[in-house]
Formats: sequence, structure tokens, C-alpha cells
Amino acid sequence: MRILLLAILLLLCLPSFAKEKSPALFSAFPNECITAQKGEICILPITLTYPEMGSSEHCLHINNRILGCWSPDKLPTDLKLELDSDSTLTLKSEDDKKAPSVMLKVKYRQASTHRRRVRNPWSLF
Repeated sequence: MRILLLAILLLLCLPSFAKEKSPALFSAFPNECITAQKGEICILPITLTYPEMGSSEHCLHINNRILGCWSPDKLPTDLKLELDSDSTLTLKSEDDKKAPSVMLKVKYRQASTHRRRVRNPWSLF
């Protein structure tokens, strides 16, 4: 009986959970780029998502260098960036005090010159 009541309560509460939508945040995917070695330029195609915005013009900045300004309905969703180090992508507008930003990281896959020992140098037996 208790399980039946619990199931009914869960079913009644489920639609209210589905209605609550989390607000969209400014984000970039993927936010990591992998290059062969340090110093190489990494080309990172990203997909951007934006929060709900007002009608004023918004600008994208990477490391405080402007990429461009657009009205909210014309903001690009796909960008191709060239990175050589970790960078910060920021969405700024004239009326916003807080500007949302995303950290874009550059990682290297250069092989390590340090070799790990396969066998321990000592033994108990």
C-alpha cells in the first residue's frame, strides 16, 4: 500500500519537475584543443550556446581582443578559432556589468622523455 501511494505521489510530482527548465548558460563545446607539441597553432571548431539576452548588441572577445559584434538573433553558433595557448572567450554587451566567459584550453600530446621502469629494482624473494 505504501509503495502504491509513493508511486502515485511521484507520478503527480513528475510533470512539475519537467516544467522547470534550467536557464541556458554561455558555453562552448568542445573547450579543449589538442596539438602535437607546445608552440603549434591549434584550430578549434566550437559550438556556442547563449543565455537569454536583451535586444542590445553583444560582442565576443577572446583574451580581450574583439572577434565581432552582433545583434542577439545573429550571434554565431559555430566558430573556428586558432589558439596557441589557453584563452578566455567572453560575451560582452553594453548594458551588462557581468560578462559570461568560457575557458578554452590547449593540451599537448608530446611524448614524455621519461621512461618508467617495468620491474622493481628490489625483490623480497
